[in-house]
Order: sequence, then structure tokens, then C-alpha cells
Amino acid sequence: MHPSDDIIGQSSHLLAGKRIVLALCGSVAVMKAVELARLLMRHGARVYPVMSRSAQRLVGPELVHWATGERPITRLTGRIEHVQLAGNVPDPVDLVLVAPATANTVGKIAHGIDDTPVTTFVTTAWGQGIPIVVVPAMHQSMYQHPLVIENLDRLQQRGLRVVLPTLAEGKAKFPDPNDLVEEVIRTLCVRPFWTGKRVVITVGRTEEPLDAVRVITNPSTGKMGMALAREAFRRGARVELILGESHEAVPYGVREVVRCRTADDMARAAERLLSEPADVVIAAAAVGDWKPRSPAQGKVPTSEKQSWKIDLVPTVKVVDRIREISPQSFLVQFRALVGTDFEAAQRDAMIRLQAKKADMIAFNDVGQPDQGFGAPTNRILIFRRDGVVTDTGLMKKSEVAIKILDEIERNS
Repeated sequence: MHPSDDIIGQSSHLLAGKRIVLALCGSVAVMKAVELARLLMRHGARVYPVMSRSAQRLVGPELVHWATGERPITRLTGRIEHVQLAGNVPDPVDLVLVAPATANTVGKIAHGIDDTPVTTFVTTAWGQGIPIVVVPAMHQSMYQHPLVIENLDRLQQRGLRVVLPTLAEGKAKFPDPNDLVEEVIRTLCVRPFWTGKRVVITVGRTEEPLDAVRVITNPSTGKMGMALAREAFRRGARVELILGESHEAVPYGVREVVRCRTADDMARAAERLLSEPADVVIAAAAVGDWKPRSPAQGKVPTSEKQSWKIDLVPTVKVVDRIREISPQSFLVQFRALVGTDFEAAQRDAMIRLQAKKADMIAFNDVGQPDQGFGAPTNRILIFRRDGVVTDTGLMKKSEVAIKILDEIERNS
């Protein structure tokens, strides 16, 4: 056992038991290969590095050996390493990740040319039906060469996953290694039920203006909604967000984000996005229940002697509008209450379910320790129409997201 093995599974076990060939080419982006390998390992994967001669001139094989715990394959020998790992053997690897891929290597792969350890591994894996992910990285002028574009299109048409670079500073830049890990997780953990499903999630909180600078709002951060979006992407869904106020980063892979401020904004966003039917809608946003009848113009002057009376009226019920707009969607409604016992929560949930306002209610008591707004953990009671209740127990919000999507899958 190599000392570097001690990081395997430290972040998650999403890739536990998965074996990945990390094929490195001679782009300067190979400098990020060590970080990428270590991230894959932290999610549970075993990484087997393969290096072209050009890659070895930029990053030393000893460093890669240290990072992965596996001695890099820098040339093919009588051990026929490509067949041993990616051929028709009882236990081949699960994925070949070519990251970074140079224009030269992309062209060779696209035309079946096989003259480096990297291209030989790709040829062998392709013939065996092993998933292949190609991550091009090069100068922008090279990336925009018509034949390079044609070669990348050719790979995609043949079923390989190409992770397109970000164009900036005259370069086709290597993606963030954390984003590449998400691509790997999606490739290896995709579920047939979710593949191609359109999932719309409301996230964050709303704000209703009192005047030009003051608002009525709540403490929701959007952590739970973002965790749901991340997990849905990992399973193969097409994820779109209706995003209220939140400082949380939008997860990698979200297709569209419509930003909102007020409950009315969120209702309008739902009308627009759901004009095309969604398979699943998860109403996870904390939508405020009240707004001023007439917000003040400008800023109300501050005065110690003068009180300020505000006439509040109910906001639009966004979840009800969602059901009206998209009656065919599987609708999950979040309910945040405080100090509510199980029986009261169940009564509340069953009224909503029987009225067909939702297909599933995700209830949590935000007044309890470690499961309120902004907490990294949560405990959800999932109520279904047939009366069955699932208690997730207190766990990380990423783990709660898994439980909720599992329940959607089982009951759709």
C-alpha cells in the first residue's frame, strides 16, 4: 500500500471501487494533473496514470507516482499494459480520462492513429466499450482550427464525452479540476431513470422591498437546493434553476439559471421555464409569505422619534402556480416549520398531498439544532401520498439530496 492511498475516500465514496486511467498529454495544463488525480482519489477512485513523452517533459513521472500511488505507464512493454487495464480482461478499468488532450492527440484519436501510450489506451478502451472522456487544452488559435473542431465533433458523434474548454486570455483553458470530477461522477454514476430528465429547482430566498434599501426576507442560504441540483446533474438530469437570493455557488453542469428577487419574480420565472414541461420540479426555495402593500419610494428617513407602520399583504404562492402551469410534473414541495411535532407535520403534509398540490412533501423543522437555515446538515421528513413517511435522519445536505432523489425515483 502506497502512502498516498490514505486520501482515498476522504471527501466522499461516490467513486468508491472505480478504477480510472488518467492519460496525460503534452499541454502545459498537465500541471493540473496532480490536483485532478488527487481529487478523484479523495472521492474514492483508484487512478492509473499514463503519460505521453511530451507530458513527461512537463511533469516528472516521479511526481505523478507520488500523487497517485501508481507508477506511471510511460511506454508499453511485454506486460501489454493497455490490455491489462483496458482490454478484454475480467476486471478492466471503468473510465479512460484524457486530460489534458492536445490537438495532436485529439487528431490521432479521431482518425484511429495509435502510436503513443495514450492513444493505445484510448484505442483499446474504445474497442472494449469503456467510457472515454477527452478534455482538450491548447492555445485558442489551435482550438479554432477547423480540423481540430471537426475532430472534436467527430469524437462526440462517435460517443466519446468531450469536455469543452473555457476560452480566455487567448487560450482554450483546462477546466477547473473540481468540475472535471463532476463530469467523471456523472459519467460513472448516471442512472437510467434520470438520463435526459428535465429537472427544475427553485433555490434560495426571496426579498420583498420595504423601500429602496430595506427588505423583508428570511435566513435561507440555498445550500439544500444547490445540493439537490448537484446530485440531479450527477445522475444524468438536465438541471435548471430558478434562483432567488443566495451566496452559494451554482453547481457545475446547471444548464440555465433564472435569477429572481421577489416572489412575483419567481412566479414569472416559473411560468417562463415551465412553458416547456419539466419531468420533475423541486420547490426548495424559501419564498416569503408577506410583502408591503405599497413599498416606499426612495429611502424612508431614519428617525428615533417616528414609528413606521407597514401594511403587509400575502405574496403569490409560487408552488401553487407551478402546479397550475405544469400539472404533469412530479412536484416536490419543501415545508419549513418551527416547533412542529410529527403528528402536526403529517396532518399538514397530507392536506397538501390530498389536494394534489404536490406529489411529495419534504418537511424540516428549522428551529432544531443543526438543521436550520444555513446549517451544513439537515433532517427531512419525506411525506408521500400513500401515507408512507421517510425520515432521513440528521446528515449532510449532500446526503439528504441523495435520499430525496432516491424517493423521487422510487415513486415517479
